[in-house]
Amino acid sequence: MGSYSRLFIPISLLIISVSAVRYQALLNQETALATSHYQSEARQLDLYLANTVLPLAVQTDLRSVPRVLRSALPLNHNLSSIRWDNAGEHTEVLPDTSPEEQLAASVPAWFARLTGITAINSRLTVALPGGQDGILDVHYRPDLPLLQVWNRVRHQAVISAINITLIFVLLSLILASHRKLLARLTVATERFRSGDFTIRMADGATPEEQAVSRSFNSMAGDIGNMLSSLQASQKRLGEQLSETVHMQKALQKMSWQNYNDVLTGLPNRAALAARFEQELFISRERQRLLAVCLFDLDHFQSINDRHGAEAGDEILKQVAARLHDFTGQVHYAARLGGDEFVMLLCGQASIATIEQNVTLLMQELNRPYQCDQQALHMTASAGIAVYAGKELNAESLLRQADHAAYQAKLTGRNQYHFFDTNLDEEVRTHHNQRTEVRQALINGELRLYYQPKVNMRAGTVVGMEALLRWQHPRRGVLAPAQFLPLVEQTDLIIDIGEWVLRQALWQMQRWIAAGQHWVVSVNIAARHFQQPDFVSRLKTILGEFPGVRPSMLELEILESSALHDIEHVRRIIRACQALGITFALDDFGTGYSSMSYLKRLPANIVKIDQSFVRNMLNDHDDLHLVRAVIGLARSFSLTVIAEGVESIEHGARLIQLGCDLAQGYGIARPMPADAVLDWAANFVPAPQWRIAQFSESPV
Repeated sequence: MGSYSRLFIPISLLIISVSAVRYQALLNQETALATSHYQSEARQLDLYLANTVLPLAVQTDLRSVPRVLRSALPLNHNLSSIRWDNAGEHTEVLPDTSPEEQLAASVPAWFARLTGITAINSRLTVALPGGQDGILDVHYRPDLPLLQVWNRVRHQAVISAINITLIFVLLSLILASHRKLLARLTVATERFRSGDFTIRMADGATPEEQAVSRSFNSMAGDIGNMLSSLQASQKRLGEQLSETVHMQKALQKMSWQNYNDVLTGLPNRAALAARFEQELFISRERQRLLAVCLFDLDHFQSINDRHGAEAGDEILKQVAARLHDFTGQVHYAARLGGDEFVMLLCGQASIATIEQNVTLLMQELNRPYQCDQQALHMTASAGIAVYAGKELNAESLLRQADHAAYQAKLTGRNQYHFFDTNLDEEVRTHHNQRTEVRQALINGELRLYYQPKVNMRAGTVVGMEALLRWQHPRRGVLAPAQFLPLVEQTDLIIDIGEWVLRQALWQMQRWIAAGQHWVVSVNIAARHFQQPDFVSRLKTILGEFPGVRPSMLELEILESSALHDIEHVRRIIRACQALGITFALDDFGTGYSSMSYLKRLPANIVKIDQSFVRNMLNDHDDLHLVRAVIGLARSFSLTVIAEGVESIEHGARLIQLGCDLAQGYGIARPMPADAVLDWAANFVPAPQWRIAQFSESPV
């Protein structure tokens, strides 16, 4: 019997060792789960207090602080106390002790040391007016998380202790039975390894031996079921832990996204608002300047159009990285949305210091951006509003910076502009006027007038120029110079340009039905013409009017429109000419006209600017300029037409110089579409023009 008794000790040690390992794993899992919940709930309450108490303190609404602190007590059952200190004033709130919290005090101290769950203390500080600091101390006790872990582990321990006791009793009975019983027992080792703990009796076993075998097998079945249940419980615990970790990450992500821009990682508007108020008070108390710099990328939409939205997102990320690197520990950068960013330059000594910092920032933003293994060039416009202790809030300063940025764009982009109070009213007036122009387009108040073009030598009407007018409800008919400059640097000019194209093509269809196949010219603004999708949009518009041949449409662009990117303009002209459309260079002679310029721009027609034509009868310099333009056009085999023909004498002199095509008040003023057919039917060329054909002067 002694030899079999010695088996009892290693079996007992084995059972104890396995149990110890399993319970250590269970303790670790439960501790991690409880700690995760404990810390996550503490962070959530800290965030709530930061967004409620601190803004009240900054706004000197300290009487509301105790009420907000008390409202936070039910939000976290682990709260021990919340204390607010500022300038000798102390406010502390304590939660009521619940029965569950009283029960938590029964957790043994040794078990608390095993888990390692300790109290959490948080401290939030904010600068207050007057140079004082407000301090918010939040204390969390670990009693409830400890109680949760203690209950789970103790419950499992009780179940396991009962089962282990039964196993030891059974083993004792077996070892105390007759030697012959043990000899008759055959144990299938492989079945033990597979989890089957039953035993089989040899043939000829006595009833007593068979009874012991049945008892053991019954107990073994219970043990097997218990182990299976334990494995299932451990699996569920693992899944719960994984789910908790996932939930914690999701909560952290949601919390982060509330105050950060998802694409760039910079703080967003909400975070900027909280920081803004603090910096305003600090700036006022320390008598330092705070500069609010709003950056807007120039022509950012063209990057999206040419290279795709992914390229645009990549550039925004790189812009954010450059701003973040510049901020360091002093300044603050945020993304407002789209391609707009804000930088708070804090603690500035003078305007000169602000200008130096902004210049460095502009240089950083103007460096090439890497995208798809190619360098893309971008510039930025910046508006700056300076806070010098006056009674201004964050919203007003942002509005001022936005107006200044708009002014920077109007004056040429790629530069910065300081907000000027004297210009504020003017900027707002322009904004209101732009809104009025947009409303005019929506309400159908825009009109097209048409000015005839004639061949003076042949005495025929050869075409019309479509000229925009605004039928203003109070001011009457307005010329384009009275409203287009307000919108030519905005996308509204594109909407107006497409409306003009459709209206002109519709009118051409009506004239064709009346038997008149006139070529109609339409002026295209530089911003509209240089859009990446200009040609495809033009094809779509032409497709809406199948009765009009593209060769009957003539597009006029200012020669200065090509200076920004002459090769890009050249490609657009070629693509339009491939459709059959002709091109005219408007106001030729007022810009950078040269033989090289004409060679690079494949225009069909040159229009002599009316300022030269109008004075050529009295000013020899203007006469020489007109003669030179006609000579250039002939050299490049281009058609030439003169604007500003205000008298019959102007027309006769142009014929003598070799220019037969003309338009102007001396021929016909711009007129509504319904007056054109009658005018054309009654048009009679001047007799002086026929006489001038026989007295031409050499060019």
